[in-house]
Amino acid sequence: MKGSTLHRSGLTREKMGVLANISQVDTKKQSTKSQLSQYYRATKAQELDLLWGNVQKGIQKVQNATKSTKQKSPAVYLTIGFIAGVLFMCFITLIVSICSMNPKTETKIEPSNVTVIGSDNLLDNVAEPVITREKYVIKKGDTLNGIAYRFYGKYDEAKILEIQRINNIINPAAIRVGQELLIPVLQER
Repeated sequence: MKGSTLHRSGLTREKMGVLANISQVDTKKQSTKSQLSQYYRATKAQELDLLWGNVQKGIQKVQNATKSTKQKSPAVYLTIGFIAGVLFMCFITLIVSICSMNPKTETKIEPSNVTVIGSDNLLDNVAEPVITREKYVIKKGDTLNGIAYRFYGKYDEAKILEIQRINNIINPAAIRVGQELLIPVLQER
């Protein structure tokens, strides 16, 4: 057997000689010199049988060690995690729904003295809105959308169309810098 194989197996030449002696059927006493010569004359099959026996013992130890700790497949862990996640979300949803419930309070309307005010008095107290027109001079970079946003606070297509109608603008892209526009603005009295 080669020295590198012996080195990898962890067996020294002396140990191999002793193993060969033990495995021999003949139990004659031999000198140390004859034991070593016996080792060198051993066939490859005998050497491999001895090594294979050690390998099988190692495999058996590993199998015995792994039998006690059975590993579960990843699908089992995935399924357990999914079920735990669903249960957790149901629990959280239940807590949120319980916390967001308001107790129903019953309101009782008791009869009271009610006076009816005529429609004439009602109209006097309400301020009527008045539409005025403000002048605006177009500056560089202005668009009708931007002007409407500036005056009304939001984009409103109806108001943009009203600005176009009042100022006789056919093409909104054709407005010029310095052009004066009349903008309808709602004001209260």
